[in-house]
Amino acid sequence: MLKLLPCLLICCVSLLLHPRLAHAQRSRDPLTAAEEEQVREASDLPNDRVKLYIKFIEQRTEAIHATVRHPATQHPGADIHTSIEEYTRLLDELGDNLDAYDASHTDIRKSLHFLEEHIAKWPAALNEPASSPEYDFARKTALDATETTTADAKKLLKDQEEYFAKHKQVKNEGTVKRE
Repeated sequence: MLKLLPCLLICCVSLLLHPRLAHAQRSRDPLTAAEEEQVREASDLPNDRVKLYIKFIEQRTEAIHATVRHPATQHPGADIHTSIEEYTRLLDELGDNLDAYDASHTDIRKSLHFLEEHIAKWPAALNEPASSPEYDFARKTALDATETTTADAKKLLKDQEEYFAKHKQVKNEGTVKRE
């Protein structure tokens, strides 16, 4: 009986921690369930999918602005930190999507132009909150990610314009016709 007690204890602790671990995993996902559904619905519409990520990133920058202007809590630093981290994760997911579309030569020039228009505003939103040790490191990471994504998007747009100038698209199939 004493030999079973440690095993039983480990099983009980595992069962108690499992929901918390699952919640911790979910809480790190920057997308809400509704946003995830929108992304899933746009899975076969690359330009729309990129624009969705831009929209979600803009919502996070608006949340930062709103928290600075009208804090909902006495300690808005935690809310700002959360919004900045979500922003960075969304920017990373956007970058992953851009990489995938680049590899498959998917024409996303329209959404890249849209991205260029919006990404220029994001550093100002990230720099709006006053300096604080609560989120300064997260802000630096977000600004670095923004700089990297900006450079990558510009390069991708240039590459796509060159690629699609050389290759004509077959409109009814959506695939690239090689000449």
